[in-house]
Amino acid sequence: MAILRKIKKKLKKIAQADLSAKKTKKIRKFSGKEITKEVPGTREVIAEQAKFSHPETARKRGGMPQELPLRYDQDKIVLQVRDPWWIYAYWEVKGSTMDRLRNELKDDFLKARRILRVYDVSSIIFDGSNAHRFFDIQIDRHATSWYIDTQGPGRSWCVDYGLKLSDGRFIVILRSNTVHTPLEGPSWITDEEWMIPEDMFARLYGMGFGLGQSSSVGKAWQKMVKGVITSSPGITSGASPIKRAQEKK
Repeated sequence: MAILRKIKKKLKKIAQADLSAKKTKKIRKFSGKEITKEVPGTREVIAEQAKFSHPETARKRGGMPQELPLRYDQDKIVLQVRDPWWIYAYWEVKGSTMDRLRNELKDDFLKARRILRVYDVSSIIFDGSNAHRFFDIQIDRHATSWYIDTQGPGRSWCVDYGLKLSDGRFIVILRSNTVHTPLEGPSWITDEEWMIPEDMFARLYGMGFGLGQSSSVGKAWQKMVKGVITSSPGITSGASPIKRAQEKK
């Protein structure tokens, strides 16, 4: 009996040692680093999760981004340039603002038309009444944006959103910022600092055809150019007339 008890104790120790070896067995993560599992617990769970983690999974856990609201509850109109001919306006009017107008105008409010009044305000400080010209666009009462054909590139524009009453009065609700449409082609403005004097241009023009000073024809060409320039009124080989006026002062 004593022998059997000793054998059982040895077998039990062997089984415990084998179980302990399994618990301390080393495993490898996908990153190549080694971690040791001691006992099932927090460290083991974290290690298992790390093995299968991925940026896409983390993004999905964060949830879908929220969409922009349809309204911000403010009175505002914004004007933007699309190209030399077209501008774009979008706006929002608070419900309380429309309720106030409805109470003030009563029946006229129901008969009024929604209007975009487009002002040409090029080269002026616009005060609401000094525009070069304006034109009206009737829009749907539910519209919140509109593309506008200005029919004139290279101009400045401002837009009012409002109500046009049956008696012709225009009630301004919103006024936009001012925008400037670009020209449809190259600018006609020339920087005088980069202009070539007429005599230099003529000489370079002649040299392009082989009429330089080294040939007899070239000498005749250069002499003719010099005579034409010095004898022609309004043509000089000096600086621009603006600079000369400044020097006289």
